[in-house]
Amino acid sequence: MEFLIERLPQIINGFILTVEFTILGVLLGLLFGIILAIGDLYGGRALSSIIRGYVEFFRGSPIIIQLLIFFFTIPSLLHVIPNSFVVGALVFTLNSAAYQKGYIKGAMEAVFEDQMTAGLSIGLSKAQTIFYVILPQALRLVIPAWTNEFSSLTKSTPALLAIGVYELTSVAKGITADTFRPLETYAFVAVIYLVWISSVAKIADVLYEKVKIPGVEISV
Repeated sequence: MEFLIERLPQIINGFILTVEFTILGVLLGLLFGIILAIGDLYGGRALSSIIRGYVEFFRGSPIIIQLLIFFFTIPSLLHVIPNSFVVGALVFTLNSAAYQKGYIKGAMEAVFEDQMTAGLSIGLSKAQTIFYVILPQALRLVIPAWTNEFSSLTKSTPALLAIGVYELTSVAKGITADTFRPLETYAFVAVIYLVWISSVAKIADVLYEKVKIPGVEISV
């Protein structure tokens, strides 16, 4: 294991990149997913069709293809030089938003009818009821689905190697090529992933138990 200790700075740097892309993708994806969910529910038929097309593309194609399109094809058409970090964060955000839109929409629909009636009955507008009554409850319901999305996005970060980002798995691949010690290297990296994902999932479970709405759940 000495060879892993010697390369610990590389491993830490790779892990930090994995964490950065995951957190950026999930948090920014959550914000954009909320916008997409509201647009799909209340934006009319034309906007809903556009949103559904967007969701189908990002949910129906491999994330590595999305990275290649945004890193090579689109910059080439626009005659700009792409930045690996920016492109990676953008694609992870757009990909995560496509999934989280479905979770948030389902959560909003779970509390919509009664809560909308209640909000309107006390003098709130439809928009006020959505933002101050329905959405806060929906975000509490969506925590389990959010945890799944976090885990999935974390395990998608190795695809970033396609655009030159050396996150945790890519660093492990490089170490293996140098040392010819794949068993120890990949086992060590697997433990890092396991501890990281399990820790975040446990925190999310504790949070959900504290804020969940009894008797109201959504299917993930």
